[in-house]
Amino acid sequence: MDFSASHRGADGKVTGHNYELEVTISGPVSPETGMVLDLKELKDVMEREVEARFDHRSLTDDTPWFKDRPATPENFAAVIFELLEKALPAGTLYRVRLHPTPDVYVEVTR
Repeated sequence: MDFSASHRGADGKVTGHNYELEVTISGPVSPETGMVLDLKELKDVMEREVEARFDHRSLTDDTPWFKDRPATPENFAAVIFELLEKALPAGTLYRVRLHPTPDVYVEVTR
C-alpha cells in the first residue's frame, strides 16, 4: 500500500513522505479456503486502519499518536503495527515494514 503523509520536525519544518507499507501475516492455512486470511479482508483493514487515518495528513498536527512522541519512521511503524494487530484476527499479524523512502525501511515484527 502506498500513501502520503507529512510531519513537523523538532525544528518546526514540515517534511512529507510517500510511504510504502508492506504487511506480512502468518498462521495456519485454512483447509476450507486455502488461505491464512482473505487478502481482500487484509486490504480492507489496511485501508481503514492506515490509509483512512494517515493518507494526506500531518502526523504531528492531524493525528493524536504523535502529540507526545516524535513522528519517526520507527514510531510510525509501531503505531501501524498496533492498529493492525487490534483489527486483524488474533495472532495473524507478523510484520509491518514501512518505507519512508524507496531505499530505506523500518520493520516491526511480532
